[in-house]
Amino acid sequence: MDKNEGKIDKSLKALMACEIINAVIDLFLGTFLVAYLLNITNDNMGAIAIYYVVDYAITGIFIYVIAGFLKKYNIEKIYRAGILIKCIFVISIVFLREQIQSFLIPIAIILGISETIYWGACDNIVGLATNEKNREKYTANKKIIRSFVKVIMPIILGTSIELLSFYKVSTYIMVLAFIQFILSFFIKIQKRYSGEFDLKAFLKSINLKENKRLKIVYKSSILYGVLMNVISTIVTIIIVMTYKTNIELGFLSTIFSICSMITLYVFKKVKNEKIQKSILTCGSIIALVSVISLIINLGKTEIVIYNIISSSFIIILEVLFNIERYNNKENSVDEEYCIENQTFIIMIMQIGRIVGYGLLFIISLINNIVYFKLLLLLTTIVIPIYSYYMYKLHYRE
Repeated sequence: MDKNEGKIDKSLKALMACEIINAVIDLFLGTFLVAYLLNITNDNMGAIAIYYVVDYAITGIFIYVIAGFLKKYNIEKIYRAGILIKCIFVISIVFLREQIQSFLIPIAIILGISETIYWGACDNIVGLATNEKNREKYTANKKIIRSFVKVIMPIILGTSIELLSFYKVSTYIMVLAFIQFILSFFIKIQKRYSGEFDLKAFLKSINLKENKRLKIVYKSSILYGVLMNVISTIVTIIIVMTYKTNIELGFLSTIFSICSMITLYVFKKVKNEKIQKSILTCGSIIALVSVISLIINLGKTEIVIYNIISSSFIIILEVLFNIERYNNKENSVDEEYCIENQTFIIMIMQIGRIVGYGLLFIISLINNIVYFKLLLLLTTIVIPIYSYYMYKLHYRE
């Protein structure tokens, strides 16, 4: 056995650095852009919902187009193209300023294209550059480092936006995007895919009735968008409407990130599978109890408790999923269809996202807090379902 199989090489370190920078950029373009849009649109949740529906619809469609290029051309160059287009997106924010509310659909399209190219290439680079020995180590370490970054950056970004301006901070984010682009040149992938992209042939080659593991992966992928995106947007809206300032938003985001980092670190250190299984079960129950408490009383204390519990638990589920989705051998996915499999996963991820944000848009039209709370409950119910799926995938009997 090759001793280097379990190590993280220079290319993986460069990829990890790029992903960490991307986490900072996404924090700005996610949490603080949502807060900014709410501010300039007078708390219009519908505008936020439409923005994300367009973004993820474009992603779901465009990933099919880009997948052919991923299998045919240099995957590192495609990854860099995704970073460059995201730079264009940030530049558009810099120049549009408050006029951004008039161009939500066009910039959502740009973001959707950039995210598709970026993550389409990034996800497959991870699959190519890692192996069964170092994949879990890479995924967990990256998540811990990203969580550490998220401890520092929310306070920095929130305070900077409050003291300077959203526009000024966006120029610094633009510089970060260019640094990410430079780092991407250090990513060198030796392994390549071969053959033509053929999603239809892949779907015909799998038998989901027999392949229960892959069926669970696909079900998890649909729920992933609700778990990782819709819940976080709803929570950001609640925090912004309750606390009002970016400083408080940044401070709370930091607290939640610290809790996530500690939880993931402890979970990683626990080697006893029975204890890990108990954590999944207990976490699901506590998350549901906390959301019921929040629905009964939408107060500041309840908001903080719910966020600490949900963010701490969701990060475990995210790591487990991102380990299992690349286990092609365990999932009975032929090597020649790796890109087709990851492309299909990304495509169906958008279902949960579009449905979730579509419901948010409908609720914004109804303008009733009861329905907003109901949506929060429905999205939180995803946590125990997702936990059950990860239990079935990760702890194979």
